[in-house]
Amino acid sequence: MKNYLDLVPISYKVHKRQNRMSVICIFLSLFLVASIFGMADMFIRCQMLKAKKDYGSYHICIKDITDEEAKLIAARPEIETMSCYGTLNYRLDMGYTLAGKELLIAGCDEDYITKITLDAVTEGAFPQTKEQALVSENARNACNLKIGDTICFQDALGIQYDYTISGFARDTALNTSKDVYFIFLTTEAFRAAYPGVTDGTPRDYDSLFVVQFKDHGNIRETITDIKTQFQLSDEQVAENTMLLGLLGQSGNHFMMQIYFTAALLSVLVLLAGILMITCSLNCNIAGRTEFFGMLRCIGTTPKQIMRLVQREAFSLCFQALPAGIAANVATIWILCAVLRHLSPDYFGSMPAFAVSFPGIAAGIIISILTVFLASCSPAKRAAGVSPSAALSGHANDAAPMRKAANTALFKIDTALGIHHAKASRKNFLLMTGSFALSIILFLSFSVTIDFMKHAVNRLMPWTPDLSIISPTQECSVERSLLEELQKNPVVKRAYGRMFAYRIPFTLNGEEGLTDLISYEEIQTAWTADYVIDGAPETILERKNTGIAVYSPSYEYTSRLQAGDTVTLTVNGEHTEIEIAAVVAKCSFNTENGSEIIICSEDTFKEMTGLVNYTVIDVQLTGKAMEQDVNFIHDIAGENCIFSDNRLKNSDVSGTYYSFALFLYGFLALIALITIFNIINCAAMSVSARMKQYGALRAIGLSHRQLTKMIIAETISYTFTGSLLGSILGLFLNRLVYMKMVTIRWGTPWNIPFAELGIIIGIIAFSVVLAVRNPLRLIRSMSIVDTINAQ
Repeated sequence: MKNYLDLVPISYKVHKRQNRMSVICIFLSLFLVASIFGMADMFIRCQMLKAKKDYGSYHICIKDITDEEAKLIAARPEIETMSCYGTLNYRLDMGYTLAGKELLIAGCDEDYITKITLDAVTEGAFPQTKEQALVSENARNACNLKIGDTICFQDALGIQYDYTISGFARDTALNTSKDVYFIFLTTEAFRAAYPGVTDGTPRDYDSLFVVQFKDHGNIRETITDIKTQFQLSDEQVAENTMLLGLLGQSGNHFMMQIYFTAALLSVLVLLAGILMITCSLNCNIAGRTEFFGMLRCIGTTPKQIMRLVQREAFSLCFQALPAGIAANVATIWILCAVLRHLSPDYFGSMPAFAVSFPGIAAGIIISILTVFLASCSPAKRAAGVSPSAALSGHANDAAPMRKAANTALFKIDTALGIHHAKASRKNFLLMTGSFALSIILFLSFSVTIDFMKHAVNRLMPWTPDLSIISPTQECSVERSLLEELQKNPVVKRAYGRMFAYRIPFTLNGEEGLTDLISYEEIQTAWTADYVIDGAPETILERKNTGIAVYSPSYEYTSRLQAGDTVTLTVNGEHTEIEIAAVVAKCSFNTENGSEIIICSEDTFKEMTGLVNYTVIDVQLTGKAMEQDVNFIHDIAGENCIFSDNRLKNSDVSGTYYSFALFLYGFLALIALITIFNIINCAAMSVSARMKQYGALRAIGLSHRQLTKMIIAETISYTFTGSLLGSILGLFLNRLVYMKMVTIRWGTPWNIPFAELGIIIGIIAFSVVLAVRNPLRLIRSMSIVDTINAQ
């Protein structure tokens, strides 16, 4: 040995068990930081991919400018591409049709299709002349079109427009759910076909300009400069909020609140790592202070002791790094695989073995920095051990206490446990702080679940894949069609609803209007999860009973309550309906202020005399192919609106799955780290006090009393940490909730009793696990071995 620092590997071998626990703690800290930052990185990647696929990869759009101004903006060096984009008949109210279907017409430059939208063209190419058009796939499939064919659409006046097909474009959720076709024309052809043009400015063509920037680092500055140079108002420049938000470049007020929240949660994660490692190293050093005192006896200076302790800490850190990185990479791979499986339409292009280099870099840098900061206090403590204390064997003795253990309220064993917990103020603060931060982290991150529930729609049980709808909103869809669909092997379930709109009713002398809807067994069963009062199944058992919907939409609140009897007037006849239940949601929303009453099919038919359906919804099995959907479309006929909601549902489920996977993953990770941290801290604390426990056993303390003492010590940390963590956690929970939810949706904050109970339950479970191994170890050792333990 040529240098005192060569003692580091020797010390590691001698104190292998204690050091192994410190390595585990550093590994967990690295895994926590790297995984959370890595998951955030992958979340941003997948959401950015989804945002580009849904909305396009443009950053801003500008309206109410001239073509000359657009050319000047496009010439700026910061602009990657800029395209004119306009729509005609977007609201499907102008009478444009193709082969008898409503037609949506879009006009744009080629860059919009090739650079701004992702995978828009499935066959062929964008039109190169004003006589060509890019046609949607559903039009190709329905009309048996191919490239080079001529299509002819007409407007409300019967004027026809002929174009040659240059290619086919991927269907969107809008056109499949509305059962309409769309075409893309060149900007020149679009403007030539646009009606009612006055002065020929882009505004006359309902057009705007979409902009994609080159450099993502200074987008905010560039947007501000463009506004100033061309004197554009905020109303003229609209951001692609989702994409800019994911790039950290959004100026949206709500996105700024999200950035603040993300920064706050990142700080909490860093603090958790620092406390976890500091607590572990502090307990490790506390058990070996005599060793450092002996080094002082042979001439080692305090500065050398500090350097030795820090070298040990970094040695442990470098041993934990490979395992932490490997665990992080494996976690990211699993997440990517799950995303690809859950939503291949959106995340199929994600690499199977993606690596989050920002997450790994953050984990390594923060772990090394954390170990350095965490080792400073234990190093000073080791350097402060006097040679005389080491020689006398009292280096591990706690500082003199002015008060003895309080035996007035507790028995001697419990009192000693509480006394031991408070013996070292620094260790007590570290232990309780570590426990408290686990609660704070969990409560703060749990708000993201509330954010997800507000921001992301999820598929309801009654959400259909296909809908066959009466074009006149009357009961005109044949009942026999439902019976045929139910026999189809690719149909998971099919169910119909009959509608009667704005039916006059009387309740307690007050008049009103209601929309009457029929439900059968399946739909009635779905209402069970949304019952406010009453029993929905009553409508199937008794005629002339109904279900009222409490809040259909737009914060409209029903006057109807369970037990009310309303008199409906249908075809001049009065029928009394008893409200058997009130539910919070149903498959239909009203925007006209009418009440909604749901009844059985028998009651509906008896009241109205109608037997056919207004809409038939179809949910498909996983085996359904495109030809199966086309077959259902064919048997539905041309006299019905055929709404294909599969793309829309894929969008909703893809968004929800990605949010849920990452957010619940964050919470699961925090819970897992909490369990291991508490177990590790408790084990290290017992290990550091092993000689004291041996001395207590030598003077007559029984195994049972020693067990109660250790449990009391651990509970002292747990109770104080839980109390502190609950107070601060609820404060931060409310702060984050206000920033992420209340400020956007107005939902008031309530105490999260469920989340608080879960994390406290996890901590209590962890404490039970934490004391088992140390107690088993002490019981298996003799008194002499316990006193001589290092």
